[in-house]
Amino acid sequence: MSTVPAAESAPLRARAWNAAMSAHPGELDLHIPASAIEGVVPRALRGGRLYSNGPGWTRIGDRTAHPFDGHGFVRAFTLDDDGGCHLRARFVKTPSFVAESAAGRLVHRGFATNLEPPFWRNLGFGPPRNVANTTIRRWGEQLLAGWEGGAPYALDAHTLETRGEEHFGGAISGQVTLAHFKHDAVLDRLVCCSVENGRQTRFTFREVGKGGEVASVREAALDGMVFTHDFAITPSWYAIGGNPLRLKPFELAKMLVGESTLLRSVEPDLSRPGVLHLVPRGAQGPVRTVRLPANAFVVHFGNAFERDGDVIVDACVFSRFGFGEEFGYTGPHTPFDPGLPDARGPQRLMRITVPAGSDTATWAPLTEHGVDFPRFHPEHEGRETPALFGATRRDIRYSDPFDSIIRVDLLDRERPPTLWTAPPNVFVGEPVFVPEPDRAGHVLAILSRGLESASTLAIFNAEALEAGPVAALPLPLLPVAFHGDWDGEPTGG
Repeated sequence: MSTVPAAESAPLRARAWNAAMSAHPGELDLHIPASAIEGVVPRALRGGRLYSNGPGWTRIGDRTAHPFDGHGFVRAFTLDDDGGCHLRARFVKTPSFVAESAAGRLVHRGFATNLEPPFWRNLGFGPPRNVANTTIRRWGEQLLAGWEGGAPYALDAHTLETRGEEHFGGAISGQVTLAHFKHDAVLDRLVCCSVENGRQTRFTFREVGKGGEVASVREAALDGMVFTHDFAITPSWYAIGGNPLRLKPFELAKMLVGESTLLRSVEPDLSRPGVLHLVPRGAQGPVRTVRLPANAFVVHFGNAFERDGDVIVDACVFSRFGFGEEFGYTGPHTPFDPGLPDARGPQRLMRITVPAGSDTATWAPLTEHGVDFPRFHPEHEGRETPALFGATRRDIRYSDPFDSIIRVDLLDRERPPTLWTAPPNVFVGEPVFVPEPDRAGHVLAILSRGLESASTLAIFNAEALEAGPVAALPLPLLPVAFHGDWDGEPTGG
């Protein structure tokens, strides 16, 4: 497929970013022998599998789709017992992918991408462009590839073949269900959230067992339009960001006549205060709306937990946020610009404390760095955890695209964070933390080396990030991914 690369005269950083964002290697089955790996894959990880999901096809025909509209591309890195690795990558075979593969062009209008002119081709939206490109989660004997505007797609956990939409026995049929899930390890339940926007925003939280049965349902309604991408859980609460939205009338009018997009038709409503909503979990009762110290727009949450009746939530907080230019997207016929997020400002990792019974919270930064893609011990969801890992920039004025991995100590707040920074013009993806019993564990992250037309799966000792990777697995250039998951006990091929 053709691409729109940054010009040869563009800065190296822009060229590297465009190569990574536009990468389209197609479906893969590759073996990386132990002899080709720099360092040694830790024995504790051998036999496990890292999953990753993100847009794997964005240059479709003669138009570049916004990454949110790129087709889901699931990668499975199986770490072999002999120290090698097998990479299997497959597209999620959604109706949009099948239609556009056959046509060789955009067929379905997306959240942030229009079809080519004439304008009438963009009147209305038709079937949702579910591209299943955001999250990946092992649940039972299948994978769930999540997306923001519909049901997740189920994949075979071993072959990655697409099975179809997962509706949990019809519970979420026809509903907009968030891409992010949570896992309560104590109850062994998967928590999902469906959202309906309008004059009120309605949330439906469901907790699902390994067999797909729905164990509990909790509904809540908030006045006005609310943007929600992620949420957090504690034993007693679901936590969601206030994130109020308002329509942009001129862009909305353009969108309705096919000249703009849905994503550009909304913006955060900074006239409304920053709030956090706490929805009772496992009990009835009113939603607690908690005032934050300043305006806040939360895309991703870290962990949340309770201590002596207080609710404590770690969140990546923007003071302002704009839609449509994520990942440096500049339009269907121009290169990605990695400098665009710099003008927006970084997201700050804040610890929000809500005293028992209070409707006012306090907060404090956990680090001076801008942090996103927070990860922590996967069995500590909703309970206090000792450390958080995230993607960041060494330069504290900025955040994405990321060049570093950070570890933040959540128990010893006086301990400085540790940081590892990639070489120049190498970009860092979401760091996935893999714990070990009685040990620190490891962190796995995909590094994009666009100038070298290559990627690297880097493995770090979680307590010694600054020492660099203990193993670096050479890979072809893979498209930038969004989120991943670790499966420590996969079965099958």
